[in-house]
Amino acid sequence: MDTKTIITGYSSGLGKALAEHYLQAGCSVLGLARRQVCLRPSEKLVRQPIDLGDTAALCAWLAGGALEQFVADAAEIVLINNAAAVAPNAVAGRQQAAEIAAAVPLNITAPMLLANHLIACKPGQAVLKITHIGSGAGRNAYPGWSVYGAAKAALDHHARCIAAERHPRVYIASVAPGVVDTDMQREIRRAHEADFPMVQRFLNLKSEGGLSSPQAAAAEIASIIADRHFGAEIIDDVRRLR
Repeated sequence: MDTKTIITGYSSGLGKALAEHYLQAGCSVLGLARRQVCLRPSEKLVRQPIDLGDTAALCAWLAGGALEQFVADAAEIVLINNAAAVAPNAVAGRQQAAEIAAAVPLNITAPMLLANHLIACKPGQAVLKITHIGSGAGRNAYPGWSVYGAAKAALDHHARCIAAERHPRVYIASVAPGVVDTDMQREIRRAHEADFPMVQRFLNLKSEGGLSSPQAAAAEIASIIADRHFGAEIIDDVRRLR
């Protein structure tokens, strides 16, 4: 029996770095993402193409039993809800309706469905560690991020509620990774200031070397998950390690 790790949005950025980290550690990894990902072939890697923003497709996949099969012999299960859309990067009134409609199922519904399913189906003696990738945007009010921030705040509170339910051998935390140099950051920097008043802040972070690498952030998140006190800090941040 070994650690079985499920990572959403593993095709790029932080998710890809997390998948590489756990594979190098010898863990089995189930990667969930829409796109194919360039990772070194490994018998420990199971790839599942899926649009996590398509709630009906995700429910159908969960009903098919693939997740139960993946975790059936696990001593420890790690779920990392990493997949997210940052758009719309715009103040209310300038947001695209389609971007709001796409963000909510991906950023909120999918993590809740996966957490619920694993709590229900995990082997009785297995430890389940659920990690939502949180954000300061869910803990502070930023102009232009009412949708993204609301989603991250929802995950914070979901973690609090799951912890309050005291499921046996289930631990959960919402962990902010800091500002990581990913495609999401590039998307943010392309925003127009009229839509997203904070864009200059992120341009400055990039030019001043204020972004952490995906690999460094992945190692910090994995360190928090591996800690024997994981879940004691339900609302966590990798920057407390620095």
